[in-house]
Amino acid sequence: MYNFDQLLILFSALLFLVVVFSFINEKTIKLPYEIGLVVFGFIFVVLYIIGRNLNLVHIPIEFLNLYREFDFTDFLFKGVLCFMLFSGASRIEFGDFKADKFLIGSMAVIGTLVSTVVYGLLFFGLGYLIHVNITFLEACILGAIVAPTDPISAMSILAKAGLPKRIGLIIEGEALFNDGVAVAIFATLITALKLSTDSVSVMSFTWGLTTEILGAVAVGFVVSFLLFEVFKRSNDNFIKIFTSILTVMLSYLICEYLVFSGPIAAVICGLYYATAIAGLQRNNHICMTEELRDLFYSFWSVVDNLLNGILFLLVGVLLLNIKNINTLSVGMIFIIAIGSIVFNTIARLAGVYASMIFNKNPPKSKGMPNHRFITFMTWAGLKGGLCLALIMGTSISLATPTYNLFLVATYAIVLFTTVVQGLSVGKGYIWLSGNGSKVKPQKKNVKVAGSAVK
Repeated sequence: MYNFDQLLILFSALLFLVVVFSFINEKTIKLPYEIGLVVFGFIFVVLYIIGRNLNLVHIPIEFLNLYREFDFTDFLFKGVLCFMLFSGASRIEFGDFKADKFLIGSMAVIGTLVSTVVYGLLFFGLGYLIHVNITFLEACILGAIVAPTDPISAMSILAKAGLPKRIGLIIEGEALFNDGVAVAIFATLITALKLSTDSVSVMSFTWGLTTEILGAVAVGFVVSFLLFEVFKRSNDNFIKIFTSILTVMLSYLICEYLVFSGPIAAVICGLYYATAIAGLQRNNHICMTEELRDLFYSFWSVVDNLLNGILFLLVGVLLLNIKNINTLSVGMIFIIAIGSIVFNTIARLAGVYASMIFNKNPPKSKGMPNHRFITFMTWAGLKGGLCLALIMGTSISLATPTYNLFLVATYAIVLFTTVVQGLSVGKGYIWLSGNGSKVKPQKKNVKVAGSAVK
């Protein structure tokens, strides 16, 4: 358990690295903010490991112990994820999903399930070929970890890739909702691993997944409805901001207590506030002033960017969490990393294709044929901190050699999709759509939700 001084030291160090790496990136290679933090964080860790082995670098053991005791899973799931999801969703109205609601829903549920199974099969086969002792259930757990597209990556990186608004909305919508599905699948498989595979039936799995999602939706709606009445009736702008913070915190805590999906509830809260605020503005309600609108979106933009910076830095330095690195040879790391990236692409392709089969109204008006749209959505499936938080949560459930393999696999996927796919997804859309003209990047600003996406 940290005391206040330890927390201050840890977060001061993290914020110091965020500022330094962001400044260096801004003045040198000028990568997007989040990608730059991942790249420089990774370089920092590699240089540290080399310097430590050559006895050239020494970091005080007290600080290293603080970092190793840091619970990344708790930090993301019980600390910052709800605020980041609320911030991203608060720029999108419910009505913005109307045209593609079935596609987004099928990708979030069917796509995640198919990707989990396909990846599990491929990784289990790789383990058999290279004589690594993993079970099919363990391989499917890894499949659930890397199946969801990360909402934080989607909202922060893809928004700057210059994609058309409707395309961006489909990607963000899938990313906002499929994390709850993936977490439910992951939790069910971990329970099966701890007990026995016979303890989980298809019926119990389906029931658990359904109740977790629908319960979260209900909690998000009820809490948002009640507290937005306070927001609407208060004359103090700061009380309104505090009310929005309380809304997402209270929804998340209730879901934690009732074992519902806290992330889904946070998304519903954000969408509710976006829709309600836009409605007040359209009706010229006396409580919705220009000052309040700017204050609300400026506040949540600052929160979002600050937490994004810390999160993506942690993504870059998580290689420090490998336990007893001697359990992995260089050749094994290389095989697992390359194989994981290839398998992730295949599994993502299978998930998107399956979603399109079950979708009765495929998006034919995206400037590209369906097969090209499937290819693009495969490449746009970025992974991020959500995947790493899930793999960190297996450190107790899995044997150390298996955990190390899975951490390398997950890290390779996150690093590749964030950097390589994140930098090329905009150009990929232009190439696949046959549009040679450059698309103007969408700025992540403080626009009111109703005017931000259409």
